[in-house]
Amino acid sequence: MRSTVPSRRPTWPRAALALLVAATCLRVWLGPIALVEEAQAQIPDSGLQRKQLLEETRRTNELLLEIKQLLATQTLNVRIRSADNP
Repeated sequence: MRSTVPSRRPTWPRAALALLVAATCLRVWLGPIALVEEAQAQIPDSGLQRKQLLEETRRTNELLLEIKQLLATQTLNVRIRSADNP
């Protein structure tokens, strides 16, 4: 007489399927995983920007003053070259 209990087949396909379902559920529950770090919005420091702008403006004014004094006090020699004769 034969047994009425079905014989168990290899369980690794069932275990693999159960693992895949569990991994999928975990992935859905955790949400997307970023491979690259997300950029965070930063509030610009307007005071620092103004300070840097003023420093650059002062530096530009100093350079222009030096050029003005150079042009006012010294003689410049200018040579004109034509584009045909390098």
